[in-house]
Amino acid sequence: MPYTKSTAALAAFAIACAASSTPSADSPANAFKKHWEGRQVVVQRTLFTLVYDELGRVGATHRGRREGLTVTTPSKGTYLLFAGRQSQEDVVDSDPNRLIDRVKTAYRRNEHLQIGFTQTVTPLHVIQYPRGVPLVVSRVQTERAAVTLLLHKPEPKDEFATTLTVQWPAPLSRNLEEREPIERVIHQFITPIPPNRH
Repeated sequence: MPYTKSTAALAAFAIACAASSTPSADSPANAFKKHWEGRQVVVQRTLFTLVYDELGRVGATHRGRREGLTVTTPSKGTYLLFAGRQSQEDVVDSDPNRLIDRVKTAYRRNEHLQIGFTQTVTPLHVIQYPRGVPLVVSRVQTERAAVTLLLHKPEPKDEFATTLTVQWPAPLSRNLEEREPIERVIHQFITPIPPNRH
């Protein structure tokens, strides 16, 4: 098709539509991430992390893995969740000791043609980060109906500590219009340290 003024106008219109469908750099969703990523925070309510060993597909054991457990909702309270793997469903409980027992049971496999079993995930213990502990928000992950803050220890800066997930009762809007109520929930667990206190 020859390039005419009408095709140029159509092309410009298509580019404008594409640009309008892309989140801007200063969108609420990006502003939320910028506000939290890299921030030093202090724990207000205890956060939990499971330390575990995991048997890989080729038989190698990955030792001392860590996974944050704390999930909170705006209306249904807080619970602990170990995300499912190896075709298993999530393990959910409100008590860390019960959660350890349930993870042990869920990831125990009977040996074929032998007597005994294999533990594909071996929970070791739960680390607690109580009120007053300083942490750093290293990354913010936004999913369909959840926001997760990944938290590291201040020193060494690359040492993972835990996570805080806010599970929303409905899919989040594209521009995170739910930011204000989500941050009210977050502030129940962690609060930013003012810059002059760093």
